[in-house]
Amino acid sequence: MATIQVLLDESGAILGTTQGPDSASGESAPAQVGLVAGPGQHVVEVEVADAVLEGSPAELHTHLRTSLLG
Repeated sequence: MATIQVLLDESGAILGTTQGPDSASGESAPAQVGLVAGPGQHVVEVEVADAVLEGSPAELHTHLRTSLLG
């Protein structure tokens, strides 16, 4: 299982997703990676099976719409 962030607009449409690195190293490695919501948007964290992440972005978005919106 992997935890990803999903950026949604006020109607629940998916605007983007991100999955942070498992570990960062080196001087210039970011301490944290994430999405920032703008006005009328919000970010949720969800767990998805690794197999879902191996598919296409369209398959991921279909899975997320089903999971998030029922």
